[in-house]
Amino acid sequence: MPYDATPDAPRLPEGALELWRFTTPSNSQGLVFPDGCRDLIISMTAHAEPACFVTSLTDHVEMPEFMAGQQLIGVRLHAGAQFDEHALLARVARHERFESVDLLSAIGAEVRVDPLVHEALAWLADAPRLDTARARLGLSARSLERLLMSRTGRTPVSWRNLARARRCARALFGAEPLIAIAADHGYADQAHMTRDMKRWFGVSPTRLRLDPKRFEALNHSGFG
Repeated sequence: MPYDATPDAPRLPEGALELWRFTTPSNSQGLVFPDGCRDLIISMTAHAEPACFVTSLTDHVEMPEFMAGQQLIGVRLHAGAQFDEHALLARVARHERFESVDLLSAIGAEVRVDPLVHEALAWLADAPRLDTARARLGLSARSLERLLMSRTGRTPVSWRNLARARRCARALFGAEPLIAIAADHGYADQAHMTRDMKRWFGVSPTRLRLDPKRFEALNHSGFG
């Protein structure tokens, strides 16, 4: 989904990664890639009351439908951010107006970043091997698995694979040969990379690198 980041936004609270806005010029279908983050969103249309919701973590491409003139205000949350969804939405609903400051206020009150989870995800995003990340964290394989499953609902392998796939997909939009990109990102071979691109982003590397819309989606803020 295309959106406009808001660089002159108020100071972001701890759990927020980015404030963004988007208005759809016409009836259209969006494109949302897995990015490891959830968003708190207010959706406004001319013929309905504003709706506020929190997106789910997704492991596949989603293509939501948008109406002409639909306005979205959202806050991208940090990967692994901790919150009670019901309490977060209830706090937003207390405000008389639905604006970006209301979202940021609610996030500041309800969303927290667990330092150990944050550190674990940072190492998994950067480390090509799981045992390297575990060693840097000083955690056993079982402890790391238990930590991330309990706090994020995803395994260390899933987080590592998502970060690798996102980095690899962005690299496809250069001129480097596919076989070299696969090797650079730790894939066993080009076929392995192709399976991973299809698994996360729905198309082959060749199709991905020829699609500017997908390139734009891959460059939104997210995990990895």
